[in-house]
Amino acid sequence: MREKLYITFHSEDEIRHFVDTCNEFDDAIDIRIQKTAMDAKSLLGMLLMKTEEPLEIEYACYDDEDNYEEFKQAILEKYDAKVVPASEKSADNKIV
Repeated sequence: MREKLYITFHSEDEIRHFVDTCNEFDDAIDIRIQKTAMDAKSLLGMLLMKTEEPLEIEYACYDDEDNYEEFKQAILEKYDAKVVPASEKSADNKIV
């Protein structure tokens, strides 16, 4: 099982820059909070997401070129993001 990637936004400007970063990649990128998922490449949708709360990033590749590692490095360098091995999630889906 793939590790989990979480991001916390501290401003709308961060969200705007994150959307720009996501649009540099061809793969599907979503943000999930509880049961709600939002296309991370949609500025309007992303501005509806909460700030100051960790949000799970779901990255899916549907072709032969998986850029997850490159995406992960870009996110970790630019934003308040954290990688959590899948085994470290608690039963209530909170980050430990």
